[in-house]
Amino acid sequence: MNPILSVTDLNISFLQDGVEFGAVNNISFQVNKGETVALVGESGSGKSVTALSTAALLGKSALVNGKITIDGNSVASNDERALQKLRGNQVSFIFQEPMTSLNPLHTIEQQLSETVSLHQNLNKERLRENCISLLEKVGITDIKLRLNAYPHQLSGGQRQRVMIAMAIANRPKILIADEPTTALDVTIQAQILNLLESLKKEFGMSMLFITHDLKIVRQIADRVCVMNAGRIVEQGTTDSIFEKPKHEYTKKLLKAISASGPKPISSNSKVILKSENAKVWFPVYQGFFKRTAGHIKALNAASFEVKKGETLGIVGESGSGKSTIALALMRLIEFEGKIYFDGNDIGSLKTRELRRIRSDMQIVFQDPFGSLSPRMTCTQIIAEGLEVHQSASFEDTQLLVDDVMREVGLDPKFKNRYPHEFSGGQRQRIAIARAMVLKPKLVILDEPTSALDRTVQFQIVKLLKQLQEKYGLAYIFISHDLAVIRAMSHRVLVMKQGDIVESGFAEQIFQDPKVSYTRDLMIAANS
Repeated sequence: MNPILSVTDLNISFLQDGVEFGAVNNISFQVNKGETVALVGESGSGKSVTALSTAALLGKSALVNGKITIDGNSVASNDERALQKLRGNQVSFIFQEPMTSLNPLHTIEQQLSETVSLHQNLNKERLRENCISLLEKVGITDIKLRLNAYPHQLSGGQRQRVMIAMAIANRPKILIADEPTTALDVTIQAQILNLLESLKKEFGMSMLFITHDLKIVRQIADRVCVMNAGRIVEQGTTDSIFEKPKHEYTKKLLKAISASGPKPISSNSKVILKSENAKVWFPVYQGFFKRTAGHIKALNAASFEVKKGETLGIVGESGSGKSTIALALMRLIEFEGKIYFDGNDIGSLKTRELRRIRSDMQIVFQDPFGSLSPRMTCTQIIAEGLEVHQSASFEDTQLLVDDVMREVGLDPKFKNRYPHEFSGGQRQRIAIARAMVLKPKLVILDEPTSALDRTVQFQIVKLLKQLQEKYGLAYIFISHDLAVIRAMSHRVLVMKQGDIVESGFAEQIFQDPKVSYTRDLMIAANS
């Protein structure tokens, strides 16, 4: 059988300060027509670098040796015309971080239209119909509003679905999906996986699926390649890998299990955060004079509290209002209602007063690459808050940076690297370190483990619990991963379309949900 994608003796390295660092070492694999091959392994194992090399997307700093063919045609990085024809028509990508892949200056319709127009000759009316059809296929709602929206106006999950629509627009022969369901809740994740599977069958499309979620691998993959430290340590059929793994690293991945729940908090713990009927509605403008034609009701009358040392988990589908709550609590967007932090009404605080308490309330965003400055080193990123809020010496600041890097599992010897030189999971740990270095009272974590493989996810969960117990930290933990929510949370809020539809202690929510929507989430998570 002639493979759609063939990779033979691939080696990839990068030059930094005149020193060559190996990323991928002598790997070989293939993807046949109509087949799904999963590439799995921990963050930094070389999965994404391997995927990018198949369409010569690594740039001039990468040293690539080996043979790569797509449908029998050699991929040559020096033939730009052939590469332009190859990308989109024969091979297409769904990237891990959609916010960095979508153009922030163009609407969703403009970006979808450009993707289609490069390879198909359609008139304006047909082009718009095509865009609407693509968005319908990937589960975007309120399509007419979304067509004119910019990427920053969509939730993380919605952005990722737009990326998927762009990837399938020209029906490629092979789709390379790099963590395509990372930012999606469990119900939409199942829909997207079913969509990809149906497209694969309908068009005879092949798929290289890169993920750290072994549950997804077992569901969709025909064969599996396991990567560790730049090498493929084991490959075979999905059944053989899961039922009879041979390599110790593969066995380690398969044995990664959920952590136990958090320790109970003291009965007399002080309330550190309280929300009373917090509301966030975004106006929708139309016409030349930009009149308000309606509102996107992102958050409706949210009331809850968080105590010292407690973790409040927030779950719900993409666009349900989870991240809007986080931004309102930090007063990064305007809101109605009352929000109190450590006795302060943050809605009424002046800028100087608000800045004074910023060090006590920190946030870790969903998209680490978008929240880390590409022009600052790891040290500068982590130390920035210390320089603003504390007056430590340079030497003391460096020691604090080194200590917090070790706490989150990063080697301090890499502290002078820039964000693009780290994997997605490593960047997320830098974001966590930046928040933790100030020893805050409250940390809002918006999908902090979404880009991490399962083993590292629970290392981070363990770390967060240790820091919570040591310093009495309060967490608001936002996630679509119910296993992580259960491991972290004392209490849980369930959100749908801007409303809190159910709340209670974690065990009650997981074992005896009262609302049908919550039950549907649990079923989707365990299917």
